[in-house]
Amino acid sequence: MDVLPKSEAVHRLGRIQEWMRHSSIDALFVLQNTDLYYFAGTIQTGLLCLPAEGEPLYLVQRSPARARMESPWERIVPLRGLKQAPQALAAEGLAGVRRIGLELDVLPAAHYLRLVQLFPGVDFADASEGIRKVRMVKSPYEVQQMRGAAGMLREAFAHIPEWARAGATELDVAARLEGFLRARGHQGIVRARSFNFEIGYGTLSAGASAGHPICYPGPVGCLGLYPAVPNGASRRPLAPGETFMVDVVGGYGGYLADKTRTYAVGEIPAEMRRAHEFVLGLLGEIEAMLQPGKPCSSVYEAVMERVGESPYADGFMGAGENRVRFIGHGIGLELDELPVLAAGFDLPLEAGMTIAVEPKIFFPQGGVGVENTYLVTAAGAEKLTVFPEELLALPA
Repeated sequence: MDVLPKSEAVHRLGRIQEWMRHSSIDALFVLQNTDLYYFAGTIQTGLLCLPAEGEPLYLVQRSPARARMESPWERIVPLRGLKQAPQALAAEGLAGVRRIGLELDVLPAAHYLRLVQLFPGVDFADASEGIRKVRMVKSPYEVQQMRGAAGMLREAFAHIPEWARAGATELDVAARLEGFLRARGHQGIVRARSFNFEIGYGTLSAGASAGHPICYPGPVGCLGLYPAVPNGASRRPLAPGETFMVDVVGGYGGYLADKTRTYAVGEIPAEMRRAHEFVLGLLGEIEAMLQPGKPCSSVYEAVMERVGESPYADGFMGAGENRVRFIGHGIGLELDELPVLAAGFDLPLEAGMTIAVEPKIFFPQGGVGVENTYLVTAAGAEKLTVFPEELLALPA
């Protein structure tokens, strides 16, 4: 079993404890699955208490046995229900905490109100920003997991020309692609932090599907199969003279890599070919700007200035109401991590950040573009999702 190394857990604990001390927080209560895995190496139902000093205490309702198998921490205590949490904490010497941080960006209101009731007199503070900023800088261990996610995508994308044959639908290709990824060890789910942000393996959009209205907070539109699940592939067939956008997320060891390539079905209008060439030039400029110390907002502003001088301003990063106001997003255990390459996000880039950069242009007849996941290093950007980026030919 690939468990979280103790040294990695200690490293993560040290970083969040430094933030806690700086923020005058006595302890942090962790309940969300992604954060539980990040700090405890397992996602068993319960309450993980991270004190500002010393080792964590994990109060586990289900399953304490599995928590002991997977977590590197030793203080794992069975808990019948959340009502017993105050007594369990007191028994472990943690009765004196007076200011407790919570994941208020993701914690359900009912859970928050229950904690307020159980811990009278405690000052609960929002620790969301601290957790997200600690998580946005990846360790070598985390980057290795992301390389695994990127590697499975490289293998899968090489097979798309044989799957996307004449008469094939978006769903036909998606089924082959997802089955291949699963057989290669894809974890089967893609986690996101934002409320109601639900996504499968990704989006495959043929022709005008790429501009179809969506609720998903990304630039690539899609028809999907059902209003109840309005994303992913549809039964629309691939047709000659159209582009086919494949925007898919690899998942390995909990970690993600995001990648898009555009395929050309037969002859593609010259206007769309030129747009794709513009995107590739833009991507090269973005790569050169992914340097430690560079403010995220300045990257976005430079790109938007270039786009504003081009013929593609109206269709850049989404068709119509699908347009988004970013060109890249952090990625790791979740698809929507920090940092964000967007206006007003002035945080400087830092070595260890991992960012999915996705310049894309949309027309009424389809979209073109590319997306890569990058690691910011002291020497600049390292591309994790290595694969040809030109408009790739499919048989008509």
